[in-house]
Amino acid sequence: MNLLPVDFHKEDVYGVEDDFLHGAFATGVAQDNGFTSTHPVGAITMGDARGGTGLFTFTAAADEYLSHTTTNEIFEFVEDKPIRFIAKTLLPITLGNELNIFVGCMENMDSASEFVAAGGGLRLADTDGFGFFTPEAGGAVYPNTEDLWHCWSNFGDVQQVTPLLGTNLLNLLGADVKAWDGAAGVGQCLSAEWVPVNVVPGVGAVAPTLLDAEVRFWVGGRLACKHLMRGVNQITIAGTQEMNFGLVGENLTDIASMSCDYLKCEQVR
Repeated sequence: MNLLPVDFHKEDVYGVEDDFLHGAFATGVAQDNGFTSTHPVGAITMGDARGGTGLFTFTAAADEYLSHTTTNEIFEFVEDKPIRFIAKTLLPITLGNELNIFVGCMENMDSASEFVAAGGGLRLADTDGFGFFTPEAGGAVYPNTEDLWHCWSNFGDVQQVTPLLGTNLLNLLGADVKAWDGAAGVGQCLSAEWVPVNVVPGVGAVAPTLLDAEVRFWVGGRLACKHLMRGVNQITIAGTQEMNFGLVGENLTDIASMSCDYLKCEQVR
């Protein structure tokens, strides 16, 4: 009987992870684990217990950004290199419906321009990325009266957004996936995977120039949504840009807070 060798190799990947173990980070200071926190007015503190929790506290009354993102842009839409991330128990603690939250990969995560004002969702123009976001309630484009998580993918200036509303046929879970239930935050384990599925061959010896991909979004380990990046959403290989990974939040009009237990993102080498 043949068995797998005991030293069966792990997948060859590079990436970052943070279990939020101890400490209060100074804003803008790169950490050894590859992340940098920014909190111009508020604060980010880490738990002291094993498997700690990152607590993000907004102390300004309006329009304050807090973030925990990779110091460098290290992930990219490449034809043979899938990307996968996870954010465990991500939730707003107070005033969840007045928080913009994004977790995932995004080009140029500068902790100042990820969100569009008045519930407009995420930055569109010239942006590569994929992940989950929840906009503040009452916005013009994404009113989010149900306080839902939204699945998002974007190449260049063409995006796909799927609100995880129970009646949305693109929501494979068939039920609302909320970040906030009107009285308290709803802790969710969110993960997503970007997978290249096809390249459009070049002519003769010319390298492929166009790429199709699929983005799969999971909530609590269950497949919630799929985006197909083809057709008008197709990727031009030469136009892809490197992306940061992490968590960014912006409050609307009140002091608020959110937390996260664990962040990780990897890409095949």
